[in-house]
Amino acid sequence: MYDNFDALILSAGLSSRMGKTKALLNWHGKKLIEFHIDVLNDLGIRNINLVLGHDKEKIIEVVNRKKIKIIINNNYLGGKSTSILEGINNIEKDTQNLLLIGVDQPRPKWFLKKIIDFHIYNKSIISAPIDKNKRGHPIIFNQKFIPNLTKINEYPNGLRDLFRENNNIVMTDEIKSQWTHLDLNNNEIYEKALSYKLFDE
Repeated sequence: MYDNFDALILSAGLSSRMGKTKALLNWHGKKLIEFHIDVLNDLGIRNINLVLGHDKEKIIEVVNRKKIKIIINNNYLGGKSTSILEGINNIEKDTQNLLLIGVDQPRPKWFLKKIIDFHIYNKSIISAPIDKNKRGHPIIFNQKFIPNLTKINEYPNGLRDLFRENNNIVMTDEIKSQWTHLDLNNNEIYEKALSYKLFDE
């Protein structure tokens, strides 16, 4: 049980490349957003925070019985950084470790457990999975770094620039998997990803 971990799921965007709301995609017998929430709950994550914007009413209908905190980003057209900022400003003040993930970045339970355990073992400030020398998702932040995320709008490329500036404290766990870099950016990727195995081989 990871009761000293909170999660922030970003699900406010237009999903313009997909052409439909990603959170409501069918994913292994449930809606994609339900999959995220159920996996995080199964892991014993303390608080699950969900940032919504576009199509928020439809998504709320799906998750309204889940044990989560819904955060509304009315400025979602301003990009992902606005959702991160809104989320950071509304999470619990005593959050010790924050797992940040986009709704289009589903990860199976084994994958999340691996990166969380890595973060704990290494007492990391920032942790991320890596494969083929490229970092992936999710990203985990220790409470020491969370205040820095409130400055994300000061960077032209948001989280990417913030990462580069703090590269010396980012610890990476090599996870050689199709999941490490998965982003459901379009229908072609989505259809292919449906065949990915949810259980570690």
